[in-house]
Amino acid sequence: MKKVILLVLIVAGGWWYFIGGRKLSDEHVNGFYRDLEIATLQRQPEAICALLAPDFHSTGSVSTAGNTQTVNQNKQQACDAYRDLYATWEKLGEKMGGMLQLDSQYTIHSISLSPDGKTATVDVSSSLDVAGTLMHIRSRSTDTLVRRNGKVLLLHSSGLGSVGTGS
Repeated sequence: MKKVILLVLIVAGGWWYFIGGRKLSDEHVNGFYRDLEIATLQRQPEAICALLAPDFHSTGSVSTAGNTQTVNQNKQQACDAYRDLYATWEKLGEKMGGMLQLDSQYTIHSISLSPDGKTATVDVSSSLDVAGTLMHIRSRSTDTLVRRNGKVLLLHSSGLGSVGTGS
């Protein structure tokens, strides 16, 4: 009897590891972007980093004050950038006499699941306003999401962004 139970547990665990914990749905994708927005608004760069796959990489062109630069990042570089950004906003908020208000919005334009359900390609745009009109961050990207051991992770992002100020 113990051998049968052990066999059932092994089969169930194998199914979860190879199939059940790796399939994506539209609900998983929508949940990922909700979690990302929550981590952003709660100023949790570590929570954002936890949503990146270990082999994450991104490419993008960012326009700031008329200058455009191409940025390529792996997970470590992206996490360092998030930590630095939030630390800068915290210091700036202290100098301004309080915490900077963040307003975030995203729109999922399309979700394309791979035939095997293991990846999703997502066309998404987002905006983040910092302290009202102090800073506006806008982006549109094509993201590749995967699900590993039940957790949805960002594997790759490629897009365009802009950082501006004023109204």
